[in-house]
Amino acid sequence: MKENKVIIITAILNFIVACLKLASGIIFSFSTLIADSIQSFIDFFTDLTSILANKIGKRRANKTYPFGYGQVYYLANLFTGFLLFLIGIFILYQFFFFKGHFKPSISIGVVLIIVLMLKTIVVKLLQKYGKKYKSELMIEASKESKADFISTCVVLVVLILAFFEEYIPSFINIDKIGSLGMSIYVFYTSIKMMVSNIRGMLTNDVENNDIKDQIEEQLKNFKKLEFKKVKVIKMSAYYSIFLQVKVIDNMSIKKYIAMEREVRSKLKASNKLIRYIDIEPIEK
Repeated sequence: MKENKVIIITAILNFIVACLKLASGIIFSFSTLIADSIQSFIDFFTDLTSILANKIGKRRANKTYPFGYGQVYYLANLFTGFLLFLIGIFILYQFFFFKGHFKPSISIGVVLIIVLMLKTIVVKLLQKYGKKYKSELMIEASKESKADFISTCVVLVVLILAFFEEYIPSFINIDKIGSLGMSIYVFYTSIKMMVSNIRGMLTNDVENNDIKDQIEEQLKNFKKLEFKKVKVIKMSAYYSIFLQVKVIDNMSIKKYIAMEREVRSKLKASNKLIRYIDIEPIEK
């Protein structure tokens, strides 16, 4: 299954989940569930932006963008984190001003169980294929969906407690407390996501040794070239390789250029996440 197909499937599931939550929240005046539904709609919306980001991010490196388009993944995830932060503000607003009269119902419990089952499918799909394709975008989306799953669990706990409302002091509003707890959790998740991706954008020129051993092993096959320096830089989900090479035997320029092409071809074939290779010939 291709990446975009997985994201389309999860987008459809997220849309169904969001509609179920919103409809149930409005029908039963359940403010915590209404707040939770907004997060699910954002999940759906970010799935759509993920498809666009995935398409742009796969473009080949060129003269304008010699490191490729990997930065778009950081931008997409940063945008998702910002949207989550806005959701937190909305939920906090709802905590102070929503005046619904919630009455617990078994029907809501059934809806929440269905929602949790659907969200489990979404999380598993994103985790499985995110690891398979080494897709930072899908891995981040799985974290967001997991956050939505946990928030729905919070809604379920609030619902269960609401059934015992007669044993709880009248000044304690379970629904309100649920909304407050959810807003705090959403703020924490969004800030963590934004900080992580801003750091990624600012530090993507730092050397990364995740695949350095693999590259050095591949380079041993080129007996007539001596690689003095191997530097690996991670650009979002992808790698840029910088090599300093010394020609061991006398070699014509034509043959050297042919060997350079072979080095690039072999390295990219060994790991599809290698997008840019710079080879610098040196005399010593």
